Amino acid sequence: MMTELSEPELKGFLGKQISDTYGRRLGTIIGVTLNDFGEMQSLELEKGNNELQRLSFDQISMDRDKIIAVSKWKIQIESLLKEMDSAQRRLVALSDLLKRKEIPRNLYDELTQKHEEAIKNLKSKKTATIEIIQSREKELDRQIEDLTKILIELKAGKWSDEFSTKVYEVASNSIEPNLEYVAKEKRDLADHIAELTKLF
Repeated sequence: MMTELSEPELKGFLGKQISDTYGRRLGTIIGVTLNDFGEMQSLELEKGNNELQRLSFDQISMDRDKIIAVSKWKIQIESLLKEMDSAQRRLVALSDLLKRKEIPRNLYDELTQKHEEAIKNLKSKKTATIEIIQSREKELDRQIEDLTKILIELKAGKWSDEFSTKVYEVASNSIEPNLEYVAKEKRDLADHIAELTKLF
């Protein structure tokens, strides 16, 4: 995620806005937590409603001069994909070693059993991860439904002259970007599910 930065560089982000990978503004950075070695451990955010949020180091990514917050579900999936890919490559490598007679059969059997057990555990993690994604999808669907309803009510109010065009534009200009952010995350979720289902 984030490359190693000095303490003065990290403190330079204090007071800056932070967004997620889809463009949603999450809040303002108000604190940097460092470990005993002076390395960043987490960021503290103020979300604008006196609510605080802590982002751990693995959730933070740099994009030029900006700090981007990465969703926990995305980190979890990408970690699982790497583990799955590594386990599959090791099994293929063991099979190649056996064919070239560079490994004794008993050691091949022992290591293959070990990696097959690891793959079995990864399959369980995969199932649990897909359930997490599907739960997030449902949450995003509810957000889309709620935002769409509000937008329709605004349009109805505008055309019935309940409020001015200016009021409508201010409100809709707030809602429409949020609909786009949610749509982006939904597309990302679908892409990651497709990647997961291809494995094992």
